[in-house]
Amino acid sequence: MPLPAAPSFDGIGPWPANTTVALACSGGADSTFLALQWLTFADSLGDEAPKAVVWVVDHGHRPETVNEAAQAKRIYLDLGFQVKVLRPAAPWPAGQSENQLRNLRYLLFAKQALADDVQVLMTAHHADDQAETVLLRILRGTGLRGLAGIRPRRQLMDGGKPGLEIRRPLLGWRSYQIRKELQKRRQRWLEDPTNQISEIAARNRLRLELMPELSKIATGDPVEALLKLAADAAQWRDWLETGLEENSKWLENWKSLPEVLRREAVASQLRQAGCTVSRRRLSDLELALVQRGSAAVDEKLRLTVAGGKLQLVKRRDPQQRRN
Repeated sequence: MPLPAAPSFDGIGPWPANTTVALACSGGADSTFLALQWLTFADSLGDEAPKAVVWVVDHGHRPETVNEAAQAKRIYLDLGFQVKVLRPAAPWPAGQSENQLRNLRYLLFAKQALADDVQVLMTAHHADDQAETVLLRILRGTGLRGLAGIRPRRQLMDGGKPGLEIRRPLLGWRSYQIRKELQKRRQRWLEDPTNQISEIAARNRLRLELMPELSKIATGDPVEALLKLAADAAQWRDWLETGLEENSKWLENWKSLPEVLRREAVASQLRQAGCTVSRRRLSDLELALVQRGSAAVDEKLRLTVAGGKLQLVKRRDPQQRRN
C-alpha cells in the first residue's frame, strides 16, 4: 500500500469534468501502473471523470526507440486509452544527457497540451525517485528547499507564465510495490535496458551502486530515511511560503532575518512576479541588497529594502537612468 499521508489522485485534485488530462507513459512498470491506477480512479468518478489521453515520447536518440514507442503504444491501447506518440521535429543525436532528454520531453508535452486542450499532465514519479532526487541534490550542494524533493504538483512555466500543471500521484508508492501490483494483475510492461547501465546517468549509478552500499551501513532503509527528510523539508517549505505570502511583517525588517530566510523572502518576491529563481541568483541578489539596499532583477524590476522592508518595484525608464 502507498506510504501514509502520501499524494494520491484524490489528494492532488480537483478533477473537473469536461476536461482532458494526459498521462506521460513510457511502457515501463511505473507509468503502466499509473495508467491502471487512473482507470480505477476514473471509474470511481463515473460520468464526472475527465477524458484521458496517453502520451508516449519517442526521443529518437537511439535506433531502437521507434520500436520501443510502438510497443508502449500497444500496451495502453490494449488498456483502452487514446494514445499519441510524440516525437521531436528532428531526431536527437545519441549521447544526450538525462537532463537534456527530460527537457525535450517537457517541451513536447507543453506543445501537445495546446493541441489536445490538456490542462493536467500526470507523471509516474514514485517514492524511490523522490529519495534519489533528494540524495542527488544533497551531493550537488542543495539548500533546505531542495531537500523537499519532487513536488506532488507544480506548474510548467511557459515564458514566465503558468501553463500545463504537472501532477504526481504515485509519490507514495515504492518501486517494488508497483511491480508486485503489476505481477498480481498479470499486467505486462517494458523494461528499459539503459536503466541497468550505471555509466549512462548519475541516477542509474546512484540506484544501482550507491543505494545498495548505503543499505549496508544504514540503521534502516536509506530510501525511507530520505523520504522522512523530504517530508519534513516539504512541511517547512510550505509553511514558509505561506508565511511569506500572507504575513507582510516578515518582510518589514528584512536585514534582521537570518541569511536563509532573507533568500527565501527574495525567492518569494521573484516567484510572485513570474521571475526565474535559482540558488546562484538568490545569493547574488541577497548580497547586493545587504551591501547596497537595492538590486536589479531585470530591465523592468528591482528589489529594494528602503525603510527596511523588502519590496519589488518598477525600475525607472532606461533613458532616465542614463540622464
